[in-house]
Order: sequence, then structure tokens, then C-alpha cells
Amino acid sequence: MDDSIDELLEVLSLSNKGETTFVGRGSGHEGYGLFGGHQLAQSIVSAYRSVSAERRLHSVHGFFLRGGDGKKNINYDVANIRDGRAFCQRRVTASQDDKQIFDLTASFHTPEKGPGVIAPTAPRGAEPPEGLPTFEECMQQVGPIFGEEWSEGPRPVEYRIENAPWAPNGPSEQGGINFWFRVRRQLRDEPEIHAAILAYMSDDCVADTLLIPYERTWGTEGTMLVSLDHSMWFHAEARADEWIYVEQWPVAASGARGLAQARMWQGGQLVVSVAQEALTRF
Repeated sequence: MDDSIDELLEVLSLSNKGETTFVGRGSGHEGYGLFGGHQLAQSIVSAYRSVSAERRLHSVHGFFLRGGDGKKNINYDVANIRDGRAFCQRRVTASQDDKQIFDLTASFHTPEKGPGVIAPTAPRGAEPPEGLPTFEECMQQVGPIFGEEWSEGPRPVEYRIENAPWAPNGPSEQGGINFWFRVRRQLRDEPEIHAAILAYMSDDCVADTLLIPYERTWGTEGTMLVSLDHSMWFHAEARADEWIYVEQWPVAASGARGLAQARMWQGGQLVVSVAQEALTRF
């Protein structure tokens, strides 16, 4: 079962093309192009390589500009926007065949003590992961609703599904998809890898919540669901090899565009907030 996480770690192991240019391998998928989380994760690794070791990522804001080709490598060019005493910013441009497909701005902070802590209350009533069905078990019950390649292919992390239209409990009270995930084995203490895996997972199904009110998935015939932009705020460092609880819900939709949000929790602490806008047509 470790082969899939080995593959993801290989995806995050970028090669140097120059001092500020890196190359990442594609997803290898043909049926659904280049996964947005793939680009987010590789862009974060690229940005981390250009900052000093004490810096920690605190926010990213990305725009999906063109559909990517899962069978081709991606070039990532990193531009230094600013280096301050406490904060620094980088812009990452991803391209294939000399065409830009993704643009991301990443901001880093040197950790410091603040005046206090505001800690939101963790979700009440969340079921522990051990008693929940895996993604594979859910797919066995409902069939390959997302297409065979995505539904039946290996998953890089262990999922435990609490709420989803295709899970026994159905959608959450907010009309969303809630689940737990963790990498199946212990990882090294590399902040860029843990942040990149959280970013990869943040794009897994947050936009899918925009289809729940219409009783559709992106595998439903005639359905178009495409990510437009994606933002993340990292409130605290988290480990991808320990259980993370993800709650997601639709916020608003009009004019073929919809906004979905998500929060990631670890040990009762809010560690990441996510917002994504997507194009929906059917």
C-alpha cells in the first residue's frame, strides 16, 4: 500500500533546471488531465526551495489558467517578489509547451510570538476515523462514479469518509463532504513536503460540494466542474502523516461560478483554511 505515497513523494521531488526553475513530472493520467492539487503541491515545493530554512509558508493564492496535460512535465519558474525581515513572497509560474497553465503567489513568515491565540472550537460530533469506511469501501458500494481511473486507482493517502453523497452517512448538515486522511507511513520532518501534501489534498473534492445540491458528481454525464482559483491559509504547522480532519461545504453559486470552503483540523486545532472558486456547467 506504500507504492502510492512513494509515487506522490516522487511527484514532489522536483529537478533543477536552473537557479530559479524547477521541473516536476506530470500525473500520468490521461482521462482527466492534470489534477489541480498536483500543481499546487509542486508549486509550493518550488517556492520553498527559494527561501531560507527558517521561513514557514502561511498563505498561497493560485489561479488555474489552462487545462494541463497529465502526461507531460511541468516547468515551474520562481520569481522573488520581496524579502522582508519577517515576511517574504514568491511568485511561481507553471507552464507546459511554453504556455502558462497555473500561477501561484506564496507568502512566508519567520515564526514569532504573538500577543495571544484565537482558537475556534473544533467540530462537534465528528466521528473518529477508525470506525468510518475507506474510500475504496465506498467505491465498492456505489461503483466507479468518477470513472474507473479515479475511482479504482491507488490513493496516496488513507481516507476515512464521514460524509459524502457516495458514503453511508450521506452529505453533512452543511451539504458538504467531510473526511479524515493521513499518509500511510511516517514522513521526514520537511515542512515543504507536509505543506505540499496538505495542498494536494485541499483540492481533492472541495469543489465537488457545489454539485451536491443538484445530486451530481463530476463523473455525472454532461457535468463540467473546473477549478478557477484556490487560496489556503496555514494557521499552524501540521503533519500529513497524522490524522487530519477535513470539513468542506458550498458557500454560494451564481452565473456558472461557485465558491466552496474547507477547514483542516489536527488534534482539535484549526491548521488550514481553504477557499476555492470553480466553474460549473451542466
